Amino acid sequence: MELFLRSISDHLCHIFSTFYGWLVALLLLIFNFFAPAYYPFLIVFILILVDLGWGIAVSLKKGDFAYSEAGRETCIKIAIYGCCLGSVYMIEHMFHPGITVTSVAAAVAGACEVWSFSASMLIIYPKMPFLRIFRAQLRGEMEKKLGRSIHTFLK
Repeated sequence: MELFLRSISDHLCHIFSTFYGWLVALLLLIFNFFAPAYYPFLIVFILILVDLGWGIAVSLKKGDFAYSEAGRETCIKIAIYGCCLGSVYMIEHMFHPGITVTSVAAAVAGACEVWSFSASMLIIYPKMPFLRIFRAQLRGEMEKKLGRSIHTFLK
């Protein structure tokens, strides 16, 4: 038993003798703290990737090259949503160990992403009945994505 404990302590000393050992330990600590709220974070991350996919489809329909600006915008979105949701989770965790408020914040973030890719879907497939209901409300988002007025597009 003593040999076993000595072996574990030697391995731990070896791991924590490097920068990467400390980095991995810190990342595991952070991931362990946020583990109860992984589902809201995951849903927002997936919706960001769906928005990226529809944005690339709109670029291809316009005849533009799907350039790296979409990738930069996606990384910025992930960072912003991650910071906001992380902050909400940490504040909520101070008061009680639940994820109710974090889930509501993730639902709002997810709704923003759904709004964004709904405009892209309507650009790709303008005859979609469900999305046509919202075409007047999505007009500004669609004009931003296309870079021109869409007055004739909505008729």
